[in-house]
Amino acid sequence: MIKYVFVYGSLRPDDDSAQPWTRDAVAGMIAEKARLPRAKLYHDRYACVVLESLEDRSKTKTSLSDSYVHGYVLSTSDKEMFKQKLSLFDRIEGYNGPGSLNLYDRTVVDVELESRTVMAYVYHGSHRCSKRNLIPSGDWLQRT
Repeated sequence: MIKYVFVYGSLRPDDDSAQPWTRDAVAGMIAEKARLPRAKLYHDRYACVVLESLEDRSKTKTSLSDSYVHGYVLSTSDKEMFKQKLSLFDRIEGYNGPGSLNLYDRTVVDVELESRTVMAYVYHGSHRCSKRNLIPSGDWLQRT
């Protein structure tokens, strides 16, 4: 069972974009700094992560293996609270389930914490994210 969510934009506890949902969404959750390898961060309408796919790795000589998105892993030991928060995050991120028309898709990925790697959900827009505004640092707080 997955018990972590990697957040990198307006769901970060330190987000500075003044979105109305941030404070309530992260309330009661444990936040640990983390980074998502093999991904890039873009500033579309909101923050948008693009994950490197296996297909991308085989088609090009360049790889995102040195690219990271910085954020937090959110968790709680309360299973019911985690379920409720995941449902809230789904609504915020426009995720309606696999195969549905989603604003962001939700995928399980390996995320690096300071002393370990965990499997976490991440919301990403790999197939419909505008890639015009790359955030080279991979850190939403350094988007300007």
